Amino acid sequence: MMDMVRGGRIKPETMVWQDGMEGWEPAGDHFFRRPPDTSAASTDPHSGATNYAARIAQRHQQEGKLSSADPRAYAEASIERDRTQRGIGSDGLYEGAPSRSFVEAIKVCFRKYATFKGRASRSEYWWFALFVMLASIIGAMAEGSMGEDGTAISAVISIATFLPSISAQIRRLHDTDRSGWWVGGYLLASVFGGLVIGLTVMSYGVQDPAAMAGMSAALLAIWGIVMLVWGIALFVFMVQRGTRGPNRFG
Repeated sequence: MMDMVRGGRIKPETMVWQDGMEGWEPAGDHFFRRPPDTSAASTDPHSGATNYAARIAQRHQQEGKLSSADPRAYAEASIERDRTQRGIGSDGLYEGAPSRSFVEAIKVCFRKYATFKGRASRSEYWWFALFVMLASIIGAMAEGSMGEDGTAISAVISIATFLPSISAQIRRLHDTDRSGWWVGGYLLASVFGGLVIGLTVMSYGVQDPAAMAGMSAALLAIWGIVMLVWGIALFVFMVQRGTRGPNRFG
């Protein structure tokens, strides 16, 4: 219900009911904070109260389940309990894909070097992506300054970060409840798409060399547009917020 309140689907005037209420009551009495009333009538938080949270808090205090009769304490405890039951951590993200710092993201992604299961939060993926980009720049600079010796550095960086980058992408997709085949299909299309186009152009080029140039340009244009749209879709998926609570991937 709190998700519907946060999403704007439940307004203060919306009539709601849940277990423990005597009947349908305005949502504003339970889920929306109101300015404090400093009048004398409001000195006692339970004075003439029909507020559900206040009544439950008072009852729980009498039963020894709550140390404070303040309805806000009960509301906050209820929200925290709901988050725990749904696997949501203190950062508001699913506990299986928490927010990460820059260093923590690097450690986690290398520890899960070829782990294609589970989920990764936005901070985990994008901090690691930044690390890979910085490492690639350093490798390119070393290659430029050291000549052929620097080529080995760039190659080592590329090989060392390839699998962790792919696995982090797949886990990031899982966090948005999408299959990792969005990445796998993109890689296959990148490799085999170019190979198929090359073989097609070569076979037709033998039969009709004059038409080879036009056909290769058309096929490459179509392939390029498909890959561009696919790449944009992947980027959008990577920046989206993960599923609140568990999903089919964890």
